[in-house]
Amino acid sequence: MSGVLRDPSAWWAAAANQGNAMLQQAWAAAGEGLGPEDRADGSALVITPMYPAPGVEALLIPLPPPQAPTECHYVALVRAGGQPPRYFVAERGIEGEGGAQRAYWAEWRQAPGGGIMRIRGADLPAISPEAFLAAAAAECSAAPPGPQATPWPGPQGAPFPGVRPATSGKVNRVGLFLGAGCFTLFLIGASIGGYLLYQEEGRGLHVPDTEVASVAVEPDKPFKVQFKWDGTGYAFNNIWLVVDEGTTSGSDFKVSGSVACSRGSRAKTVDVGLKGYGAHDVERKGGDGFSAWLYLTDEYDHSSSRPIECSGTIAPTAGTWTKARIVVTQRQRPSDWFAN
Repeated sequence: MSGVLRDPSAWWAAAANQGNAMLQQAWAAAGEGLGPEDRADGSALVITPMYPAPGVEALLIPLPPPQAPTECHYVALVRAGGQPPRYFVAERGIEGEGGAQRAYWAEWRQAPGGGIMRIRGADLPAISPEAFLAAAAAECSAAPPGPQATPWPGPQGAPFPGVRPATSGKVNRVGLFLGAGCFTLFLIGASIGGYLLYQEEGRGLHVPDTEVASVAVEPDKPFKVQFKWDGTGYAFNNIWLVVDEGTTSGSDFKVSGSVACSRGSRAKTVDVGLKGYGAHDVERKGGDGFSAWLYLTDEYDHSSSRPIECSGTIAPTAGTWTKARIVVTQRQRPSDWFAN
């Protein structure tokens, strides 16, 4: 991806004639070192020009179905009004209420200091190329005009030449090794920077860490917690429900509700349980008793002296708690530190 962000217009122009070969090379490089059971069949991957809105062009790559959060459904280069292309992904989110699949868009940018930064966008209304590209197009159209870029040389809506027909493949495990899900599909050749990004994403973004803020919380009663991120660059401010004394029902414990942060765009619905992806440090205490950390949401933000305030209401839908807290932890990757 570093090559794309350094000169996106040059990559856009090269993709017109060499897109499929570049894509297959990147996919093969991403799967190096993985066992056959962890490799997905990328032979049917296709780069397709699309036009999601008037004056907006996109190069879209649908990927094999993601198997875990932060793996990608789609990757796209998108540009509006002849501006330089921008790099977007549609990432799988944590399952919503009733196991509903969620996805959100994110953008990777070249940071002013020379690093790479990830901007997490809002949830998509549907997991589809149309919804993804509509969100990316709106984001690009809202930006100020930039230098003019080379027009797309192919016919409108035409796929790249040499695309092989779709074939069934194995479960997609490659995304976990691509650094932020799948952004290195555009990486041409291995690089130290790409390897570091893969390492940092592989360690996980939402894992328990040192508490920076904590408030007691009662079932179905509003809570409010304030904190700051005044370090260097960006950080993930992770919001948790830490159940210190809880009781399961039928061996499970679930909560639902909503959380909104002062710098966020809207309230986020949360629905988590002991058997879900967001449960960490679960300790059984005999009988039906337990303690655990349950991930609720995060606020990815730049360093500032201005406080961040998160508030909401949550309540058990299975089991109960007698002592619990809303806890904030902060997670920063090397790339976030350089993204000033």
